[in-house]
Amino acid sequence: MAVLPQLFSHSESSRLGSDRDLRRAFARGEYLRLGSGVYVSTSEWSSLDADERYRARVRAAALRSRPKAQFSHESAAAMWRLPSIGPWPTIAHELTDRGPGGTSRVGIRRHGLGLDPEPQSIDGVTITSLARTVVDVACTTSFVRAVAMLDCAQRTPDPREPRWGLPWATSAEVFAQLDTLGNYKGSARARRACEFSDALSGSPGESLARVQFRALGLPAPELQVEFFDELGSIGFADFFWRDIGLIGEFDGISKYGARRHFQTGLGLEEIIMREKAREDRMRAVCNGFVRLGWALVSDRRGLASELARHGLHV
Repeated sequence: MAVLPQLFSHSESSRLGSDRDLRRAFARGEYLRLGSGVYVSTSEWSSLDADERYRARVRAAALRSRPKAQFSHESAAAMWRLPSIGPWPTIAHELTDRGPGGTSRVGIRRHGLGLDPEPQSIDGVTITSLARTVVDVACTTSFVRAVAMLDCAQRTPDPREPRWGLPWATSAEVFAQLDTLGNYKGSARARRACEFSDALSGSPGESLARVQFRALGLPAPELQVEFFDELGSIGFADFFWRDIGLIGEFDGISKYGARRHFQTGLGLEEIIMREKAREDRMRAVCNGFVRLGWALVSDRRGLASELARHGLHV
């Protein structure tokens, strides 16, 4: 995993006698405040992407929360390196014992859903188990956001993924968590997302595409179908509609996953050339080939039109 940004707390600085230096550096703009009494250097913050910044906010919340606090929902999802379709929240989420939810603090929302009996720790933050995390998220967020996280959580991490080295959750574990939590707000919505999720979906973009296919009433494709020609295996197609012989590929240059065959260390030109050769071989063994990207799958009407051009109709 990437090197974590260093966080500085007022309490630690006070014990070391450097709290005045920290305050002065903050006044000069050299540090940003992530929460009450927790800071990060401005230069380090500027180098972080959106995922890393939210994880830093969760770590900051953990530093000023009670010992052994369990962080949950999207906060746990971020620590588990799950993908976010849409922005991360601006607050951290924490579990409490069953009840009204406890008193939330500035930057921390508490949920009285009961503690996870099998919490995990990542980067020094105690979080809910992976299965519990995706179920909690599925109860409280949009269908597509939940599906993308569920798909990723149930897929064996690839060395090129942010989740490499972390465990994954089986479908049985996810449904066991859903059953354990019982009938509470959002559980019906969560069950629909869990039932739709598929570990074969190889990226957040593919998850979004599958949700759009469903919303349009299109037939569901087979996922990760391997194709062959006289030279042997061509590779795995992201989507295949067998009835009409149509292959769909999502963003073949930047995608990742256990069945991807791009080699590390290759330049962009070489990657593009190899992908073009792979696509030409794919086209030769099917009736149609459509390439999908973020812009197209985010435009439901445009996506329907493009797929209709290739013979895929409701």
